[in-house]
Formats: sequence, structure tokens, C-alpha cells
Amino acid sequence: MSASDSTERFSSRVADYVRYRPDYPAALMDWLHGPMAVPTAALVADIGAGTGISSRQFLAAGHPLVAVEPNAAMRAAAEQWLEPQFPLFRAVDGRAEATGLADASVDLVSAAQAFH
Repeated sequence: MSASDSTERFSSRVADYVRYRPDYPAALMDWLHGPMAVPTAALVADIGAGTGISSRQFLAAGHPLVAVEPNAAMRAAAEQWLEPQFPLFRAVDGRAEATGLADASVDLVSAAQAFH
């Protein structure tokens, strides 16, 4: 399977992701902001952001965030859902190994369930 095939295989599943994928535990933000001492101003790069489920959790906690997503349909769903609510959100076309972000330009990197 080519790199483009592996990212496009989720295009037909966008509606299912939006409807059925669960949120992540609120304890994640408690852990990041408590014991890990990550400030809410920390810029997050959410790698393989998909439809934005994990991105939304970071944004709701006050983090500025760049969603890096290679699948155009998934990225568009994230933009449609998150841009109206969160001015600190932006999405870019990219992959884990080629994000398009400048070196050392983010404070925290997340890759929630992007490995499948």
C-alpha cells in the first residue's frame, strides 16, 4: 500500500468517526496541567488529528493547536467542527514524518490514536 493509499483509506469513514469515536478521558488534561506542568498556553501539534476529537480536548483546555492531518476529508471535518468554536485552531496538510511545521515551533506533540 502506498503512502497516499494509507491516508485516503479513511475518507469514506469521516461520518462514522464524527458520530461514533469517543472522547478521551478528562483526566488527560488534569495530568498534563498537574503533574506534567504543561501550561495552557503551550502550543500543541496534534499529529494524525483526524476529525479533531483529541484536538478539541486540547482546545477546550485553552491550548493553541495545529492539527496535522494528511487526509483531506478528515481535515475538512475537523476544520468545519473546530474553527467556528476555537480561534486558536488551525489545520495543516501533513504527516508525522513531514508536518510542514518549523523545527522547535511547538511545545507539545500529541498523536492520540493515529497509529492504525
